[in-house]
Amino acid sequence: MAIDEHEVERARSHDTRSNVVVFDFDGTLVCRDSFLDFALGYCMRRPGRLLLVFALLPLALPLALRSWSRAASVLLWGITLGTSTRRFSAALSRYAKETLPGHANDAIFLELARQIQAGNRVVIATGSMPLLVRGLLSARQLEPLPIVGSRLRRRWGGLVTETHCIGSAKVRELQRRLGIRAWSCVYTDSFADRSLLRGAQEITLVSPSARTLRRTRALIGDSTALRVLRRG
Repeated sequence: MAIDEHEVERARSHDTRSNVVVFDFDGTLVCRDSFLDFALGYCMRRPGRLLLVFALLPLALPLALRSWSRAASVLLWGITLGTSTRRFSAALSRYAKETLPGHANDAIFLELARQIQAGNRVVIATGSMPLLVRGLLSARQLEPLPIVGSRLRRRWGGLVTETHCIGSAKVRELQRRLGIRAWSCVYTDSFADRSLLRGAQEITLVSPSARTLRRTRALIGDSTALRVLRRG
């Protein structure tokens, strides 16, 4: 699930020559939490695995109060225990190509196409798996884009989270994996991306809640252009 090295080099060489536009994925380019939706369907088709995940909830819930990433790792381990990485990746790819297109936000994909046509460097920063993003882009017959996302590793017979690419981790991963230290524009639905929002000159909030809109306005003040775009 690693990012292609050629993507990294292209991002680094282009970053200094044009504006960088960062798109969130879940809730922005698609109208749901893609991995959560995949995981629910995956477990529902495997009742024994669903029982294991339920058995792990008493451990995961207290962990979630301190670290959502650790809690997610526990549940992910239960979902993938005894399953090869190859088989799990194949299931993710099928979901991305067969199910996710039905949940794509066409209005936001039009924005993505517009930014690419304008010559801007478009990257996707997501808490989901890059494999899901690549699968959806392929299903929509779009060219590959640089992606930073959550990465997994094997441990104790299952998969756990190595990097949970949410919040400030998106900023770190953009710099570490793509060499991107500045961006001009951000598309997101969530105030959890405030680390990205602070560095943007233009912000597009996608169907934000009233609370997200209020908190974003308080964060950026009057110096940053802000618009609201509804899904459609």
